[in-house]
Amino acid sequence: MNTYNLSLSSTKDETNSEKTLNQIDLFDMTKVTLDISNIYTDLFPSYLSISWGDGSDPIQPDLRVFRDYRTESILPEIKNGVAPVTFSNEYTHLYYPSSYALKKSLTFKMNVGYVNGNTLRLSIPIIVNSQSYYEAVEDIDLIGVDLLSDNMNASRFSLLTKKYDHVVQFDNKSYKED
Repeated sequence: MNTYNLSLSSTKDETNSEKTLNQIDLFDMTKVTLDISNIYTDLFPSYLSISWGDGSDPIQPDLRVFRDYRTESILPEIKNGVAPVTFSNEYTHLYYPSSYALKKSLTFKMNVGYVNGNTLRLSIPIIVNSQSYYEAVEDIDLIGVDLLSDNMNASRFSLLTKKYDHVVQFDNKSYKED
């Protein structure tokens, strides 16, 4: 499984704007970790909504103002400054490739609403690429050729994949029958 870290940030001037960020290309099944600790929170956010774009339920966490230091670490506040607890957390999601196409196109969306009525709207186009045959086996070595002595002079080829050591065999017998 692949991993991808997505870190989003914003400034005070962007609290009432819509931003489309650069496309992200993911390969095969990928675990995406979302870091929103750098989203502008000096003006207090009233809601947060995260849509991963793949049909899964959106995340709309309750915005917690205070951290319970008896049960939670103060380390995120030391590293990133004081922010609502919801923005100090990391969120993870698994993106799966399409079962029938080489590419799956999605749009990640995140909205941050502020107490003054402004809304920051972020969107990111995401392409999830399916693993190709070459990526699955890497290189292939020919390990055997059998020339069959029959009325069609058929041949059988044996190959060994570099990745996972799979043996693949094929022949041209059915081709010669036609």
